[in-house]
Amino acid sequence: MARMTSWRGPDARSSSGYTGHLRIQPALNQAERDHLRAVADSGGTLRGTPTGRGDSDVPFARLAWEACSSGCCLTWNPHLEESRMMLPTLQFLVDHLLRRGAKAEGRVGFGAFTFDHVLDGAVMGQSVLDPEMRLVEVAGNAASERVLPRGCDANEVDAPLRTAGRTRRGSLPKNVIEFRPRRA
Repeated sequence: MARMTSWRGPDARSSSGYTGHLRIQPALNQAERDHLRAVADSGGTLRGTPTGRGDSDVPFARLAWEACSSGCCLTWNPHLEESRMMLPTLQFLVDHLLRRGAKAEGRVGFGAFTFDHVLDGAVMGQSVLDPEMRLVEVAGNAASERVLPRGCDANEVDAPLRTAGRTRRGSLPKNVIEFRPRRA
């Protein structure tokens, strides 16, 4: 499995964060990297691409998978698309542009593509508008997604735990008296 990158966690402007990457073997060539960048920079959806037009199975989403400068891995850019689109757009990339027998193979404009790539790895993240934490895993171009369960909300706790005169919030200020119930 691919080595995990550091967590790009939430900042003051958003509540999104992502970690991980997908390793590509062999690495993408320059034409393939340029094509992915052009699709992402166009702002259009995958249904507007040459292999996506007229295909109702293609997600109505922007491409947010970005290749590194050497073409050996993909990472997710949460500023381009919601996390719920990680799996469908990844499947589009594999089925239309990367694997043997991809939809673009033999089409005009894709002569420099090798159609021999295999993806492995995992990306986990959460976007601003999708509160679910998602884990997308891929092994040998077979991708899957898990929505991780949410933890309990700390604000839903009914009563603070009390132990030896301390509350969950810590010790009380010196000018506050804590009244305890009588012991039977």
